[in-house]
Amino acid sequence: MTPETEIVACPACKHLLRVPLDWLGTQVQCPECKAMFRAPVRVGGKLTEPELIARPPAAPAPVPRRLDAMLLLPAFGLLLCGVVGAVVNGVFLYLFVTDPAGARGWARNQVPALRQIGFGTPGTPEEQAAEDEQNAEQLAGVYRWLVPVSFAVSLAVFAGGLSILWGRNYRFAQVACVLAAVNVAHVCCVPGALAGLWGLLMLGSDEGREHFLT
Repeated sequence: MTPETEIVACPACKHLLRVPLDWLGTQVQCPECKAMFRAPVRVGGKLTEPELIARPPAAPAPVPRRLDAMLLLPAFGLLLCGVVGAVVNGVFLYLFVTDPAGARGWARNQVPALRQIGFGTPGTPEEQAAEDEQNAEQLAGVYRWLVPVSFAVSLAVFAGGLSILWGRNYRFAQVACVLAAVNVAHVCCVPGALAGLWGLLMLGSDEGREHFLT
């Protein structure tokens, strides 16, 4: 035969539980939050308030995630590539915005080097000079949109390094690694490729994915 019970609210979490009549006035534990309290007693036909004896045990403090060196190195590689790319492209961006003539002069200085590696058609000096001037204008036009894009990508690569350090935005960190690897930020390709490919490899590992779990 089931003993008669009273419905009592835990004073800590307000969870309702059934307390047998012979447990009234005794110490009981809430099955929900594990708090200890003294069950009420009936006085004058009414139940008294339960008395909290011990609050629920505090949850253990989260253990700070330790960043593995295999993730730390590509993270700093992305940070370095991002800073260098932002500085280099920032200088070019300032030049193209404030001094268009100087930007065209810079592009004109690049044309002879391009002709040496096979760009351009043979002809008389006058024809080559006219072609070089046209190529310089085209090159300057390309850099007018390429430099702002590269500057923005450099900032994204830098933010990707921070994302790895903080263990946030896993997909964004992957995209930043790809951008660094394909040298969209328009900096030295070797450090970017190393940092980007290494970062992708580490992010694809179990340790890398666990680092981003919250």
